[in-house]
Amino acid sequence: MLKEKIDIKIIEDFYSEVLANERKIRIYLPLSYSTQKNKDYPVLYVHDGQNVFHGKESFSGDSWLLHQTAEKLIKENLIEEIIIVAVDNMGEERLSEYAHQDGFYQGKKVKAHGFDYEKFLVRELMPFIAEHYRIKEGPENTALMGSSMGGLVTFNIGLRRTDLFSKLAVMSPSFWWGKTSPIEKINSYKYQNLNSKIWLDTGEAEGRFMSFTEKVISELKHLKTDLNLDLIYYQVPGAKHSEKAWAARVHCPLLYFYGDIGEIKKIELIGSKKITLKGAKKRINPIVTFDSSFKMTALEGEFKSLKPEVLKINGNGVLTPRKTGRAEIEFKAFGYRARKKINIVKK
Repeated sequence: MLKEKIDIKIIEDFYSEVLANERKIRIYLPLSYSTQKNKDYPVLYVHDGQNVFHGKESFSGDSWLLHQTAEKLIKENLIEEIIIVAVDNMGEERLSEYAHQDGFYQGKKVKAHGFDYEKFLVRELMPFIAEHYRIKEGPENTALMGSSMGGLVTFNIGLRRTDLFSKLAVMSPSFWWGKTSPIEKINSYKYQNLNSKIWLDTGEAEGRFMSFTEKVISELKHLKTDLNLDLIYYQVPGAKHSEKAWAARVHCPLLYFYGDIGEIKKIELIGSKKITLKGAKKRINPIVTFDSSFKMTALEGEFKSLKPEVLKINGNGVLTPRKTGRAEIEFKAFGYRARKKINIVKK
């Protein structure tokens, strides 16, 4: 059974000369840290630190409870012990610090200070952590995690500084930010021979501005299959843009980075059971569930319509109805097969 209260070390006023401000740093140390004095640990840096462990200081009142999730997985021998460093945001300066390009929010221009925030993280905070805590150094032992604008800054810093980070948890990233499109942001980096693990997710209930288009999905498939990028994508059914939603799935990147995702248990095809003949295009989401509770959307695999005269489906799972009637979709991947029946109606 987990301890009711897991100890979180707090640095109240960590000062940054680069940013000319001070913020709270919260540090989770695994249970063995105080007893195994010769042991070093991988380190995970997480943005929006006030949302990571407890909800009292969180913007929404909820938190990820990341320390509890990590401790549970450690106790079940599903992941190795890690240190988690949660870096508080600066409230009104959050958007600016998490942006590597200028943008607009609520009609006001926001000047990007993401490059300075990156310098703060890399030149000031990380050396401090390395000096004061027993961490395993090197990119193979250093991860970065964030959601929303924190997901965007994780993506940018992690791919700009592959010499420092090799594990990136990019959750519900704000790829809408700035003047470039999501596909342009993804294609602004080189992935050939990249030795990084990238976890990328979005929630299906986050709204159109957060969702990934078919073009983005197609590019992720290209990176995964053609460039052999170690990439996991999860399009989360029913998930909103919230701390509760991120808390519910944060075990997945932890398993991906620090443990064993296990064996495939099943594949399910998520999507509408009924679609209209001339409505908006719908996409089938093939969810793969593992025996460790790890989940992902399959970027590999093959879709097939068993009634193509009624309903067509392309390689990205996008449906094109041809006439009213009943149809069935089949998906094959990893030696598994899943099917879904779909009814096509006029309106």
